Amino acid sequence: MVIAHINADTPEGIQQWAPTILSTSVDADSRAVLLKQLALAVRDSGGVDFVDARTQGPPGMLVVTIKGRRTGKLVALVLLPDPEQPGKLAMVDMVPIDDPTLYADWPETVASQAEIARLTKGALDKLVLTNDFSGCVTVTDDSKTIFDECRGLAERRFNVPVNQQTKFHIGSMNKMFTAVAIAQLVEAGKLSWDDTLALRVPEYPDQAAAKNITVWQLLHHTSGLGDFLVPELYERRENFVDPADYLGLIARQPKVGEPGGEWSYSNAGYMLLGRIIENVSGEGYSDYVQRHVFAPAGMTASGYDRLDDIVPGLAVGYYREGPFSTAWKSDWFKTLYHGGPAGGGYSTNGDLVRFSTALRTGKLVKPATLAKIFADPVPAGPGGYAAGFGDRLSHGRHIRGHAGGIEGTDANLAIVWETGATVVLTSNQGPGQSWLFSERIADLLASHGQKR
Repeated sequence: MVIAHINADTPEGIQQWAPTILSTSVDADSRAVLLKQLALAVRDSGGVDFVDARTQGPPGMLVVTIKGRRTGKLVALVLLPDPEQPGKLAMVDMVPIDDPTLYADWPETVASQAEIARLTKGALDKLVLTNDFSGCVTVTDDSKTIFDECRGLAERRFNVPVNQQTKFHIGSMNKMFTAVAIAQLVEAGKLSWDDTLALRVPEYPDQAAAKNITVWQLLHHTSGLGDFLVPELYERRENFVDPADYLGLIARQPKVGEPGGEWSYSNAGYMLLGRIIENVSGEGYSDYVQRHVFAPAGMTASGYDRLDDIVPGLAVGYYREGPFSTAWKSDWFKTLYHGGPAGGGYSTNGDLVRFSTALRTGKLVKPATLAKIFADPVPAGPGGYAAGFGDRLSHGRHIRGHAGGIEGTDANLAIVWETGATVVLTSNQGPGQSWLFSERIADLLASHGQKR
């Protein structure tokens, strides 16, 4: 039915029809996003064709792959029925997906580092052709860089090319730095994993809820808190600079669950962790991370900027307005005013490789603390979510790291933990699926790496 309306309606017509299939559980903000997505699909696709359908995720969820006739772009149409309201949908989403031929010639295992480099280069070149990819990919194995190449433009108005020194915003990858900072404070005896939000942030407006939320739950996205990326934030972004500025906004947002319950990704939780770091350490969040994470790791090209800062070498972010659009727009109106604990900072591929090495070799926290970080990950997606890091198994080895994706950003760090092999992808366009490319490379590395 959705496909039929994309093919037959006008942008205005589909916006009038779509509310009739939505459950009353869909909030106003999500409803507005969906209506805009559908209108843009009608405008940009030239009509769509059915490719395939499969069940996935929660019970009843259907993922339908459709292909735009105008450009051949593939999009996953995600439909989740509401069991409480028969015939209505609790969620509808449209997500761009990779061309399945991208990895058609990739084996399950590889014979050499040279083969990984060849396959990586071939797929990267395809991404440039099919998705106008802009960014850098770095692959290291056995303390050796086996691939390190960049493509595209750091600034499109003046055709400034990307290179290995280009800084990129990295979105939610900053959550790793926040988690390491928390772990350092626990290691120093200044904080406990089980401390409550009420104890460590007594100025938080909702103290009733804060008494039941722990640091451990905030780290694992099991606090029951949701997001702060809401219209109120974007209406006056300049008022939200430091973690303390977000406390009232977060407290006003609806809860998504009970503390200690199921995993639910929470930017709000990580902003509160940033405030905990400030209260416990006596330092501003970004100052603390610069001194205690970036400096010991040798990350000299990483930091947290404000929207109006001029950072030499920092790429401009770009995004496409709709799932079938080919036109790029700059991300000026989509970013936070100041990067912070939940996301928005910047880094380079070289710095992120250095972070991977420093983390694994004990430069940031002791081995026992590191083991605690990865103890008992919460089930989430293909694997689990540890304290600030994704964690999944591939060929019997752990792939650990974090992705970042928002308008103007598509990035990922994937570490084959047992071997230290590392993949970094940074891009100044998103959100998209390019970060999955780095996970596929990590799978190849995990298939043949030897323990050291």
